[in-house]
Amino acid sequence: MKYTSPFLVFVIVTWLVAPGWAQASSGFYVSGEVGANFASGLDTTGTSNDRASVCDEYINPRYREMPRCIGPDRSVGGRWENEFDGATGFLAGAAAGYSFAGQNPNGPLGGLRVELEYFYRQSNYDQTADIPLGVGTQGQKLRDEIVQATDRIGSITSHNLFGNLYYDFSNTSRFTPYIGIGGGVGFTDMEYGSVWARNEDSMNDDGSYKISTGADLPNYDEIRRNLAKTVSVGQATLSDVLLGFQVLFGVDYAITKTTSLGLKGRWVRFGSLSDDFI
Repeated sequence: MKYTSPFLVFVIVTWLVAPGWAQASSGFYVSGEVGANFASGLDTTGTSNDRASVCDEYINPRYREMPRCIGPDRSVGGRWENEFDGATGFLAGAAAGYSFAGQNPNGPLGGLRVELEYFYRQSNYDQTADIPLGVGTQGQKLRDEIVQATDRIGSITSHNLFGNLYYDFSNTSRFTPYIGIGGGVGFTDMEYGSVWARNEDSMNDDGSYKISTGADLPNYDEIRRNLAKTVSVGQATLSDVLLGFQVLFGVDYAITKTTSLGLKGRWVRFGSLSDDFI
C-alpha cells in the first residue's frame, strides 16, 4: 500500500531556557538550549494503490476472468483524509555563530549575528482517529463494508539543521532582546499505523449484503464470504526531508562578560511529509 501524510499546516512554538556561552562583542560564540515544543494539529491525506479485492487471487479465485485484473497492475486507487489534534514534546539544540558587534558596535551592522544551528524535536501525538465516512473513492466501502477504519499517529521526531540571522537590540542593561529568522531542513520520521476491518457476512434492512464488493460478478457469494471479517493492518515509520523556515525571538541576560542565560521562542513551519510503505 502507498500512504502519503502531508503536514498541511505544521507549526511549532517553543519556549526554551537556553544556557549559553555567548557575548555579543566577542565575535565567535557557541550556545545550547533545551525546552518544550508545542506542535499544532495536523491534517493527513492517505492514498492507496493496493490490489483491488476482486483482483486478488485469495479473495476471487476467478479473477483472471476479469479483463481489468489481467496484467501486472491490478491496483485500484483510493484516497482519504483525517485530522489530528496538537501535541507536546521536547526540543534540544546547539549552535555556533558570529556577532558583528565587536567590529562595528555603533553602526547598523552592530546588532547582527549569523548562526548555524542544530536542534532535535520530538512531538508525542499518540492519537488514533476514525477515518470520516464518504471520503473520496473509499466512501462506499466505509459506508457499507467497513466496521473499523482508523489512522494512528505515534511520535514525530526530526533532526534539523538551520542557518539563522539575528538582530540584537543592544542597550546599557544586562538584558539583550533579539529577533531572528532562519531556514533549513528537517530529517523527519513519523510513526504511522492504520486498521481497516470489514463487516461480517450480514445483510442490510433492504435484504442486500453489507459487503458489496464483487456484487456484479457470478461468484459474488464466494467473494463476499472470503472478504467477511477480514482485517488489514499497516504500521511503519514514514520518513522525509522537509524544508522549513522559522522566526525566532527572545532575550538574553548577561551573567558574566562571557556567559549569558536567556529565554527563547521560535515559530517553525515545515513543508509536507510524503512517504510510501508496502
